[in-house]
Amino acid sequence: MSKKKITEDEYIHEMNRRLRAHPDYIGGMEFLPHPPGSVGESILGIAWAGIVFHQAYREVLESMEHDFELEHIRRRF
Repeated sequence: MSKKKITEDEYIHEMNRRLRAHPDYIGGMEFLPHPPGSVGESILGIAWAGIVFHQAYREVLESMEHDFELEHIRRRF
């Protein structure tokens, strides 16, 4: 099965949609596109807000890696 390619914005949006739909979701949990201290034109990592660690974060990340490939686009400013 080939993975669907999506943009960074779509990736973050889908991760947060899946997180909110997770049965163990707790209010305030959120994936953040640019962790504190990151710089550059693309996502350098993923951070989360809310609970420091929760199983739902790991499960959503695993499902995203299985289903999608991130398109690497160069942003113009």
